Amino acid sequence: MKSAGISDIGLHRKRNEDSFFIDEDQGIFIVCDGMGGHKGGDVASQLAVQTIRDHLHFTQGEDIVPLLCQSVQAANTAINTMGGRVDALREMGTTATIAIIRDKEMTVAHVGDSSLYLFHAGILTKITRAHTLAEQIAADGFLSDGNRPNSGYSHILTRAVGIEPVINVDIYQLGIANGDQVLLCSDGLTDMMTDEQIGKVMAISGGPELKARLLVDAALANGGFDNVTVLVVSV
Repeated sequence: MKSAGISDIGLHRKRNEDSFFIDEDQGIFIVCDGMGGHKGGDVASQLAVQTIRDHLHFTQGEDIVPLLCQSVQAANTAINTMGGRVDALREMGTTATIAIIRDKEMTVAHVGDSSLYLFHAGILTKITRAHTLAEQIAADGFLSDGNRPNSGYSHILTRAVGIEPVINVDIYQLGIANGDQVLLCSDGLTDMMTDEQIGKVMAISGGPELKARLLVDAALANGGFDNVTVLVVSV
C-alpha cells in the first residue's frame, strides 16, 4: 500500500483549516476540514485528527468499528468542550472522514461534507454522503441531483464534529482489492471538480503523489476558492 497527501491553502483563504493524517503501517487515513470562530477551524481540525489518532489502537478486526465511533465521539467532546470555554473558538467544528484499510476490507467513518471515493476497475464511486442541507432536502425529494451543486444549501452542514455534545457517525464497510485506489478529500476539491473530472485523473498511470498533485493543481486552476486537501491511497 502506498499513499500521498497534499493540503493547500488555496487562492482566496488567509489560513488553512484542513488537516490530514496518514499511517500506512496501520492503514489509517484521515481528512478533517474545520470551520467556525476566529481561529476555530484550524484548531478544530487539528484537535480532531490528534484525538482520533490517539484512540485508534486496535489489534482485531472486530475492534475497528467501535473504536472508530469512540474516537470520533472523543474528538467531538474535546472540540465541543474547548469551544465552550474559549470565546474565540465558540461554535467551531470540523468534518471528519476516516478510512481504515486492512485485510482486504475498508471501514470508513464519516461526518460532514468531506468525501471518500473508491476507484475500482476504472470506475470512480463516491462512498460517503455529505451531511448538508442540500443533501437532506434532496433525500426528501425536494431538490434534484442536478440542482444540488448550485444550491445555496450545499455548504450548510447538518452534522459536524464538535457542534453538539453527541455526534452520529456514518459507518461504511466494503471489500477492497489489489489495484484499487481510495481518495479522501475536503470540499475544496469537490467544489472545483466534477466526479467525472476526478475520475479521469485517478485513471491515469502514476502513483499517489502524482495524482494528489494533479488533483490539487486542477482545483487551484478552477478557482481554488477554498483550502484543498487530497489524500490518495493505492492498495
